[in-house]
Amino acid sequence: MINTYITWHYTTHGVAYLKHILSQFYILKKLPSTIDLNHLDQEELNKVFDKSMNDGFIFDEIVYLTASQKAFDKLSSRRISYKKTILEDELIIKLGLKDIFAEIISDENICYNLDAEFAYVKKKYPKRLDSYKEVIWRNIQHYPISEQIKWLTEYSNFKDVYAGKIKVIELNVRDLRDEKEISDEVSRWSRNYFSKFKNVQPVINVSLGSNETQVVWHIMAEAGQLPETTKFIKTYDDKSDKPEKRFKQFSIHQIPTNLVSSISAEFKIYSQTKSPSRALVNKKMETFLKSGFSILLIGERGIGKSQIASDAKKYFDSKTPFVEANCASFDEDSKAESELFGYEKGAFTGANATKKGLLEEADGGILFLDEIHHLSKLVQAKLMKALQTDKHNKMSIRRIGSNKEIKVECRLIFATNKDVAELRNELLPDFYDRIVQHVVNIPAIRETAEDRLIDWENIWRGLRFKGNAPNELDLVKWLKQLPLYGNYRDLQKIAMYYNAFTQFDEETKKMLPETNAFQYAKNEFEKYHSPVIQSAKEQYNFNIKQTTKAMVADYLFELQSWAVSKFDGRKAAVEHFNSIGDTVTEKTFNDWKNKRSVKSKS
Repeated sequence: MINTYITWHYTTHGVAYLKHILSQFYILKKLPSTIDLNHLDQEELNKVFDKSMNDGFIFDEIVYLTASQKAFDKLSSRRISYKKTILEDELIIKLGLKDIFAEIISDENICYNLDAEFAYVKKKYPKRLDSYKEVIWRNIQHYPISEQIKWLTEYSNFKDVYAGKIKVIELNVRDLRDEKEISDEVSRWSRNYFSKFKNVQPVINVSLGSNETQVVWHIMAEAGQLPETTKFIKTYDDKSDKPEKRFKQFSIHQIPTNLVSSISAEFKIYSQTKSPSRALVNKKMETFLKSGFSILLIGERGIGKSQIASDAKKYFDSKTPFVEANCASFDEDSKAESELFGYEKGAFTGANATKKGLLEEADGGILFLDEIHHLSKLVQAKLMKALQTDKHNKMSIRRIGSNKEIKVECRLIFATNKDVAELRNELLPDFYDRIVQHVVNIPAIRETAEDRLIDWENIWRGLRFKGNAPNELDLVKWLKQLPLYGNYRDLQKIAMYYNAFTQFDEETKKMLPETNAFQYAKNEFEKYHSPVIQSAKEQYNFNIKQTTKAMVADYLFELQSWAVSKFDGRKAAVEHFNSIGDTVTEKTFNDWKNKRSVKSKS
């Protein structure tokens, strides 16, 4: 029997996390039960693991699935922030290595290249090479994955442990949020890999990778694409125990391979659907809720994210609390903090009585936070700290004005109309990494045309109109052709108009004049900015010329921000626009950005 450990590269910890898991596996399998596993950290695991290697290795092969570094950098901002954070590392400061690392990170030719870095330090600072190596392991997660693996197999003190064991498979996956792309590549690889063995015992770690890779494993198991001997495991470390330790008490749990099938068939976000993308939403919601993951819902305005979050309550007991809030309503940091965490009587002016926060109210249930991108970075940091759970999956929070910690346990569902790339620019790196682990992309109505009549019927019933939804031929034909950029809101408009006049005519068609996304966005922009326009008029003493200028500056600033984010930089954005006949330059983007900067200073 060939024992194989299979995992995705995990963006936050990389090979350090891999070694930690394998060390724990080794200890659990090979060493006496007298060893206290509850207080072993990474360094202690290393000593036990490396010392006992002559007893044999647990796995015959370690398959480490990766994608291009560019694909991982899109998923996590950790490596990108390396140059900003490395000089603040406590060990670097303690060992007096700050000057060396400052030199390295300032040189693009050697930074992130272990061969070049080692050669540089060995030549210029030979007496400090050992200290430098010690720091590299501590910060190895910031390096490109190829360099991380090189460290583990060529540079580290335990390189002999992994000699010939690690098989790195770089899949042709450009977008680690694309389930189809991931599924195609992993399925192709698995068919080829498992066909070579008659007796194989795969242990697949489904906790690591993006949420899309996790879902793919379950779908493959359901489809019978994995060997019957396959075991799924979930791994995690207790981040709340002894903060001075990098890795804490560690757990390895086996979970069922038929996780989706084991969930109640009655739980469906979309009770009826012909759409594969909506069926995937059902499966992902089921999987994440069953596993206790926090969930991020991404979808356009009007697509029903709030309803989906509310429907998740059906999975639990009827008495389970469901608490929701729109983060856009927190107009001040103090309001956001007091709403989320609560406060004690007398904590601030106006705090006339003790008040529970949303997290406390949701204890034992679900907390839904809509438009999460509106939270300020200060509040994000405080919420991020609260989201760290102990080994019992409980969060520790404090009300404003209190020194007492309160333990709460709730499932968190976040929502936004931003895509992942946009969200990355809106959130703190740690907070971003935390909430994008389990994303559910809600398809727009225009992407699920096969469900158009189902949606129409549901909208009609939801508005509690009498009888069945109208289904005359001309109306149905028109409904199927509509782009519905406003999603369910557009269907509601049509249903209310039809119910009022009980006829389908040309006036009905005029309700949704937009024939393309640009027209819809323009109309929405005008509606959304009407209060802003009035405010701008007052700011510029009702000078229409100045008002227009300010509005255009805002628009151009947002346009350049979107373009830079969308195309991963100004150069790529310029190339795209030039390819479709637009003559913008990098200077154009700078001008667009600077116009708003000048306006804001005036």
